[in-house]
Amino acid sequence: MLIETALMTYLLAQSGITDLVSMRIHFVIAPQAVAKPYIIITKIDSPRDHSHDGGTGLANPRFQLSIFATKYGDAKNIAAAVQSALQGYTGTMGGAGGVYVTAVTYEDENDFYENETGLFHVAVDYKMWHEE
Repeated sequence: MLIETALMTYLLAQSGITDLVSMRIHFVIAPQAVAKPYIIITKIDSPRDHSHDGGTGLANPRFQLSIFATKYGDAKNIAAAVQSALQGYTGTMGGAGGVYVTAVTYEDENDFYENETGLFHVAVDYKMWHEE
């Protein structure tokens, strides 16, 4: 299973998140008429760990979860639910046949307001160390 698939599966299984955004979690771009609030997942980078003998089988991609909502407080509450679900996670992500994640670390958070859409946007970055 790809780490992207494992992450999506994991997030959609977290009631603390789905209670706030339902199933509205998308990769890279949301459908044009998507209801609000929603989350966009984007892989920002994807370094691999190496040793003198070559690859170690570990990767540590950075994912940005962009949360969009009509109210700032709603966006921040969703960001908090995401942090509660991800920060410090260790284990098999994505269920049976998933990806073993050795650590998830919170990296950064930025708040924006998008004039064109009238939406608040909270962008939260996480590093995910996992076996390939």
